Amino acid sequence: MMLFQYAFTLSALALCLLLTAILSFYGYHVVRRGVIFVDLSLAQVAALGASIGILLGFGEQHPAQNFMLSLAFTFLGAMLFSWFRSREKLPIEALIGITYAGAMAFSLIVLEKSATGSEELKEMLVGSILTVSPEVLAIAAGLFVAVSLILWFARKPLFRITEDPAAAKSRGMRIWLWDLLFYSTFGVIVTFSVKVAGVLLVFAFLIVPSVAALMAVRGTWKRVAFGWGFGSVGCILGLEASLRLDWSAGPTIVAVFIVLLVLVGVMARLPRK
Repeated sequence: MMLFQYAFTLSALALCLLLTAILSFYGYHVVRRGVIFVDLSLAQVAALGASIGILLGFGEQHPAQNFMLSLAFTFLGAMLFSWFRSREKLPIEALIGITYAGAMAFSLIVLEKSATGSEELKEMLVGSILTVSPEVLAIAAGLFVAVSLILWFARKPLFRITEDPAAAKSRGMRIWLWDLLFYSTFGVIVTFSVKVAGVLLVFAFLIVPSVAALMAVRGTWKRVAFGWGFGSVGCILGLEASLRLDWSAGPTIVAVFIVLLVLVGVMARLPRK
């Protein structure tokens, strides 16, 4: 396979596998909670922070300042989504959609003032995963391990809230506090991921493997494991197809994910002996 012949594609594959591992876990919770567009919304809020950073002069020359500003916006978004759950009279998905639309609108307005606005917008959408450096890959590994440890220690209350929020509330659990932890750590991952992979690919990593797992298997951890496997296969095939067909890596991986999802859906409907 061409994928294993180049150092830069191996770095891209490693990052894809890291994204699959962490986002498949979040994806299970997002799909089960019915907040499908929370990833897109948080990613766009992060992009809004990055756009403002570019306007303030925190572009490629000041990546750390740009990232911190983007992360600050993401934390605000996380607090907003935690508050949304308490607004029982309003559908949370509608509020998340409004947040996404607002963040997108303001991002477009801000980037209009930038000389490289169109290029910046494209990179935020499709990313540049094939150009990831070993240093960025190392940062990603360290960040994802740290967040994974937090999620592991918080797994029981998070899964309890995801599976049956009413029962969790009746037990006296502070749902808003656990939601804040969930969305805050999720926001950190999304903020970093959008920088290297783009909004489109991050959304695909989050949602598609989880939906495929829900169609194919039963059981919480079986679905999480299936999502990891699905994402890993999609990454390998997507990057290989990108190299052979000379297509952009991000959109190609998303396209492969969709094809695999259709195949899983067809197989799930076949009669079992």
